[in-house]
Amino acid sequence: MARGRPLKTFDALDRRLLGRLTGRRRPRLESALNRLTRSANRSLLWLVIAEVLAVAGGRPGRRAALHGVLAIVITSPIVNGPLKSLARRNRPDPRLNPHPSPLPIPTSFSFPSGHAAAAFAFATGAAMEDPRLVPLLVPLAAAVAYSRVLLRVHYPFDVVAGAAIGAGAGVVSGPILKAVRDELQSRLPAPPSERPASRQVILVTSPHSGRARARLDRGVSAMAAAGLQVIERLRVRELDRLPALLQRHADASPLVVVAGGDGTVGSVANYVVGTPTVLGVLPLGTSNDFARSLDIPMRVEGAARVLAIGRVAAVDAGRLDHPDSSPQYFVHAATAGINVSFARLATRSDLRRRLGRLTYAVAGILALRERPVFECDIGDGERYRLIHLAVINAPVFGGPLDLQVPGSDPDDRMFEVLLVEELPMRRLLRSVLHLALGIGHQVRGVRMLRLSRLPVRSEQPLDVALDGEVRGRIPGTFEVVPNGLRVVTPASFKD
Repeated sequence: MARGRPLKTFDALDRRLLGRLTGRRRPRLESALNRLTRSANRSLLWLVIAEVLAVAGGRPGRRAALHGVLAIVITSPIVNGPLKSLARRNRPDPRLNPHPSPLPIPTSFSFPSGHAAAAFAFATGAAMEDPRLVPLLVPLAAAVAYSRVLLRVHYPFDVVAGAAIGAGAGVVSGPILKAVRDELQSRLPAPPSERPASRQVILVTSPHSGRARARLDRGVSAMAAAGLQVIERLRVRELDRLPALLQRHADASPLVVVAGGDGTVGSVANYVVGTPTVLGVLPLGTSNDFARSLDIPMRVEGAARVLAIGRVAAVDAGRLDHPDSSPQYFVHAATAGINVSFARLATRSDLRRRLGRLTYAVAGILALRERPVFECDIGDGERYRLIHLAVINAPVFGGPLDLQVPGSDPDDRMFEVLLVEELPMRRLLRSVLHLALGIGHQVRGVRMLRLSRLPVRSEQPLDVALDGEVRGRIPGTFEVVPNGLRVVTPASFKD
């Protein structure tokens, strides 16, 4: 009884809201939404859009179509089966509304809305693969969801719940699709002439937590199963020994495999950029954005398989030249400002011990609160007051979110440079959202440049994070090293 009263109260509110939304006739709108909602029966509308995307949208379109359809496949059986049977909510009674619905009232239960769930499942899944589809698919999904209320075959909360379930399925299906795609790609062999020449490995590791150590052990076992032999092991703090080891085993031309994240890969890149040495990656870091940019599987077993049968590709690296020190190389991004504060916090061992997986989130919040301001001259001498400077070489960012800088590629001989001036928090967050969604309209105070060389001058020396590790300084010059890094990628990677 105690639980029943709130549900009855909510049901009464939902019914009153339905009456308000449908109390006035809008014949033209109802006629248009009637045609739209009929086109979405059995998800036909979304399947047609998926076919168009797959045929005309190139690789992004095919990925978007597949993700959207997979999200529907996950959503529809759950919504139209156990959830409706569990809720057992009847449809709106046409006798209680002075304006009968132009649609036949379905015989299935009302909660949640299957049309709304399928619409938002497809829209979310497709937009996660290609954010440019957001302005098209999200309004269309919203219109289909709204049609179910306006045409009086669902209560408002049925539609809201269906939309939320569908959007959740669109998000959840992303890792599932990526895992399947990674597994398939890791099993696709490159032609023998394009594979690594050596089966011998120099393994570089970084300090790991217990879970990461277990993944490293699995990776080493998977490499052995693929026919690779670890002949030397180095910790990242011992990298000064790498040139001597490469010289000692010069006849074997061993593969240098980095078991770690972006920072470890960037540290090793300092020793191999511009040389014939081939780099391999076992992604054991938190973000692994460089590995994601090259389509390297996130499961260590798949990544190990790629090391044996993948393609050796030549991709760009970045270099920071400082007048008073030797050049520093990076593979993913060089950053100053907010990200330096973030890197200092995220790499503190005491925070990692106390916060565990929450370390990155807490470090990000604290860095955004600080937002240190620095002045510098960019490129042709224009002066800026910035809180963030990012020189991006590889396009993927955000780790498991798999976000991508629009139009960027790991071997396009260009940097994407992000300049963020001193901004209120609201505008700063909006600029991040625009970048994540690939929206072309820029927020005032945020600029995106595309170039291959960037001089940066400042009166006071500023620390720079290279691939998430604070190990560079400006003033200095950022420059692309075209095809500077030879790295093993899946056979499907386009070099």
